[in-house]
Amino acid sequence: MAVQRVTIAKIGGDASDVVVAKLRDWAATRTSESESEWSGDQWPAPVRDRVDDLAELIRSHSTAPPVIHFIEWIDRWSMFADFERWLTPPDGPVPIKLVANRYIVYAYVLPDSSRLKSYLKTAGKQQFPESDWYVRRLREAVAAWERLVDKAVLVVLRWPFEGSWSDDEIRDSVSGVPDWLLS
Repeated sequence: MAVQRVTIAKIGGDASDVVVAKLRDWAATRTSESESEWSGDQWPAPVRDRVDDLAELIRSHSTAPPVIHFIEWIDRWSMFADFERWLTPPDGPVPIKLVANRYIVYAYVLPDSSRLKSYLKTAGKQQFPESDWYVRRLREAVAAWERLVDKAVLVVLRWPFEGSWSDDEIRDSVSGVPDWLLS
């Protein structure tokens, strides 16, 4: 588990085709066929750089169409498998998945005959609140502009940057004022 920045972006229209084509091309350069082990070193360094660059471009252009939905938050707990699990409806396509230098990227193509929407609707309450938040935010992304935009791609960016915090560390952190607020 890790502290991670999680981003969900929905990119609509012809731009979604470009994003999907790039990600599929880059995913095809993976040097391992293992479904149980995923790491950045399974992609060539230039591909990892391009994936990270695309992730940053999506984030930096989040306020303008064709990015039609965008949300980002810090998740201090969720496990690696949760991100892919909720983008993989049992009767639907498998998301595109890449591991770069900073980002782990998942992409899910819409429309999909409402498979992902139906799957997320049946999610129910999860064991951990962070999983509930992720499922809810995916639902929002799927629904965003769906009546106006006939094709889109959901891009989930996961940027893990440190190990998870313990409950004790959280408790300790709120009992004082950090230095950055005192200057």
